[in-house]
Amino acid sequence: MGRLIKIHEIDEFNEIINIPDASISDEILTNVLNLDEEMELEQFTRDILYDPNNTPHGPVEIADILTTLCVRGEKKNTAFVLKGKSYKKVTSREVSHQFLKLRQLPDIGLIVFGAVGNIYDDAQRDFITTAMDIGCDYLIVDAHDWARLFIAYEKICPKDGLPYREHGICIAGHQRETRIKLEWETTDKARYTIVQHMDVSTGMAKRYSAIIRMDRHYSREVIRNIIQKATLEVKESTYYKNERTKERWGNTPAHVVWLYIAHDHEDIQTTNWVCRSSWIYPDLPATYRPVSLGGDEVVEGIEIKWNDGYKSFKGFVESHLGSKEEVIELAELLIGEMLPYATLAVEQYKKYQSKSIEKEEFIRCIKSLRPKVSQLYLKAGNMPIPPSECKDFSEECQNIYATIDNMYLYVTDDFDQGKEWLFTKAIIDLSKELQRLEFERRKFR
Repeated sequence: MGRLIKIHEIDEFNEIINIPDASISDEILTNVLNLDEEMELEQFTRDILYDPNNTPHGPVEIADILTTLCVRGEKKNTAFVLKGKSYKKVTSREVSHQFLKLRQLPDIGLIVFGAVGNIYDDAQRDFITTAMDIGCDYLIVDAHDWARLFIAYEKICPKDGLPYREHGICIAGHQRETRIKLEWETTDKARYTIVQHMDVSTGMAKRYSAIIRMDRHYSREVIRNIIQKATLEVKESTYYKNERTKERWGNTPAHVVWLYIAHDHEDIQTTNWVCRSSWIYPDLPATYRPVSLGGDEVVEGIEIKWNDGYKSFKGFVESHLGSKEEVIELAELLIGEMLPYATLAVEQYKKYQSKSIEKEEFIRCIKSLRPKVSQLYLKAGNMPIPPSECKDFSEECQNIYATIDNMYLYVTDDFDQGKEWLFTKAIIDLSKELQRLEFERRKFR
């Protein structure tokens, strides 16, 4: 039984997820509508697929492009039917004969119908019926999808949708962004590093969790192969968190292996995983089985969940990443602004406890300063993301900001015994946090 797939489920088109729907303007769409079927629409698609097999157009042609694509980790023979600028309106009358020819293809796993013109309902109906009769997956690509796809793979200009010509310049004169040329040894093996290996076993199941780092230029197909190898390696591990667990499981292979895939330390720091995977021993009783990952695909019994928002979040992190000196300077500045308010709050609290001032006066004093403290605390949320070497320092500063803010939040008109306990605890916490902050500061000296 065939199903409608999403365009980014095709590995070869995966970069499309980095182009938001809202980024496609009317001007871009207008220019995409003028793409020539053979010289642009088909050729650009072949370029993206690295498919040089240019078939001649004519009455004997079955599909515009006949190739093999990877969908959710599964290789599928794929046929494309494309319609360019000559078809402003694509009706069943123009394409039904081509859909009929698709039925002649043996072992076809995916059919793709793409047009830049307006695709009428009857054409979509006939296409879907063809897919259902064949029993294959199907995909309909309209002008909006073509725009996103060709922008993602730098075939058209993201400013106006005009095709790039010689030397990477569109008709309007916009220059394509310069890229770095990479060279690879074809015999080189795909490499990965187990950055962190954790034993999370229970008494009923041996379970491991590991963070895997690999080159950012690896394709999804390579990543899948690495996941399989790393899962097997981690599964056979005999590392244990304590002697008791070691006695329980000994040399028994793991029943559960979770992997978290990252490209660099920044991904690990921000928990922005390229994907996650989960392998569970098939015979593990249901009572002891963890919750399913809800993955996008299953490869050799390994469930894989891809992070479609990986690159967009990566871009966000990079745009908010601060330098070491910037993070330290801003953090120390805010500490210097907030600590006097903490000192004042503690002094007022001691006066209240010693009965030098009434409770009402203490509450009134703290409440009058709360807006300023809250304003300073909000500034903590605008701090740049710290580089790894001062991550602990930044986190300790954030703890201090929060503790000082909490002090002022605890003091309300109904400042009772419970809130006094919270205020006292905040004073103790702040003292410990300041000691830890000093420890972090010494790392920079």
